[in-house]
Amino acid sequence: MPGHSSRRRRVTAALMMIATAGLPLASAAQSTGLLYDPQPPADSAYVRIIALGTAPMEVAVDGARRIKALAASEPSEYLVLPAGPHQFELRGGGRTRHATVNVQSGRALTLAFITAQADAAPVVFEDRPNANKLKAVVAVYHLHAKSGALDVSTADGSTRVFANVGFATSSAIPVNPITVDLIASAAGDKARLTGARLAMAPGGTYSVFLVPDAKGNLELRTRTNQIERFTGAHHSSSQP
Repeated sequence: MPGHSSRRRRVTAALMMIATAGLPLASAAQSTGLLYDPQPPADSAYVRIIALGTAPMEVAVDGARRIKALAASEPSEYLVLPAGPHQFELRGGGRTRHATVNVQSGRALTLAFITAQADAAPVVFEDRPNANKLKAVVAVYHLHAKSGALDVSTADGSTRVFANVGFATSSAIPVNPITVDLIASAAGDKARLTGARLAMAPGGTYSVFLVPDAKGNLELRTRTNQIERFTGAHHSSSQP
């Protein structure tokens, strides 16, 4: 049938043009490295840092710099570390903070350095993973020393997400993965003290930090939890 033969030739020609056009792109992708980074070893632990203050901090782990300039009151990505004890050193603003933390295989921790004292132990939070790919997990961290217990609610006041959260404590819950405006208020009150928007996706994990801003006032910050890029080369991507 001439009509069908002609159509087949046109389709074949079009496919060949598409395939040929894609070759330079595929070649370039192969020349720049691996398609996927290696997976962290099975015994890895995951640790992120948040440091209160006004100056950015350089973060070293076991003597090697891992973060060049961590902004004040801003959480880092989770660093991939071997299980076991590690020495953390934070330098910035004319101060140095030290801590030794033993991390367990498969665990995720948030280390909150809430004072400027050199040897003050950080507050250690164990973070909750998300095993339900249809839900999101959101955690709150109360790190504002001048505030009493706080509630975190939806901005319209219809839902109290976290109730009576005390200073230096954390809590986590699974929720529907939606975009929502959140506010913080004194526990038992609905008057807005501060707020921010949180956009979530199925299977994600998210954080709500109640921290001091540059002037020491309460600020609510929402963040998507992220792990640093793992290259398998002694975790050296953040080193100089």
